[in-house]
Amino acid sequence: MSIGLESSQDFHSSKVKKLPPSVVKDIELKNHARRLANLSPIRIKVRACISCGTMFESAGNRTCGCNTRSTGFIAGREII
Repeated sequence: MSIGLESSQDFHSSKVKKLPPSVVKDIELKNHARRLANLSPIRIKVRACISCGTMFESAGNRTCGCNTRSTGFIAGREII
C-alpha cells in the first residue's frame, strides 16, 4: 500500500513535520476500506500552516498544531 505525497511547493524533507507512523498506518487501513467501497483515497499532502507558516504533512488539517488552544473542530472541520 502506498500513499501519494503531493506538494505544490518545493521543500526540504528535513524541515517538514511528519505524521506519526500510527496515523499513516490508520490512513492506509482507511484507504483499503475506501478502495473496497469505490471511494477516492485519503491523500497525505505537504502544506504550509496557515497560522505559523511551517511545512507539515497533513491529511486535511490546515494548521500544524501550533495553535491548539485557538483551534476547534465543528462537524469534523477545523475552525480557527
